[in-house]
Amino acid sequence: MILGVTGCPGSGKSVLASVIAECGWTLVDADRLGKTVVEDDPDMLGELARIFGEDILGPDGRLDRRLLSRRAFATPDATRQLNRTVHPHLIRRLVEIICSHRDAGRNAVVDCALIFEWDIGDRFDRVICVRAEERIRRNRLFQRDHRSPEEIDRLFAAQLPEAEKAFRSQITITNNGGREDLVALGLLFADLPNTTERARKWMAKLPENGNG
Repeated sequence: MILGVTGCPGSGKSVLASVIAECGWTLVDADRLGKTVVEDDPDMLGELARIFGEDILGPDGRLDRRLLSRRAFATPDATRQLNRTVHPHLIRRLVEIICSHRDAGRNAVVDCALIFEWDIGDRFDRVICVRAEERIRRNRLFQRDHRSPEEIDRLFAAQLPEAEKAFRSQITITNNGGREDLVALGLLFADLPNTTERARKWMAKLPENGNG
């Protein structure tokens, strides 16, 4: 089974995905994959430096991701430039990884905020959307990453609204509480393949006409 976990920044989706992974699933982290795709490609680093300024690369040639983020989300046009440069390569690589896990019969959970923005929802058996009240998400981003209100506004504006993500997902959960609630849900989702198989076997025993 391939599960997608999505949600807006600060929702807790990465915590949920990590709990599922701890139960034996393979974790695919789209953010981490994006870092690899960018930083392993000198041509892409050069293109990003040309667009967003040479100083986004340090003296050692490493990318200052926080500086890039501030500039790339400063305006809608800058965000579009970033997406045009990075996303095609990242989406292609992500889809390749998903297909490899499916072909191998592995259970994999994909932590990816932009499942629907990238139009890859049909690559998953289920997509789980993690929701949280906006004030709670903002506070989490401030506490965790020390994001300014302006940075948070730009992060939110770069994604689909939470309601749209929830509407397009098969499963939606609300994460306004503590980590323990999210852990409990993660443990339940980790058992989905077994639950689905038990349901399939039970349905197979029913008469075709549904009577009796």
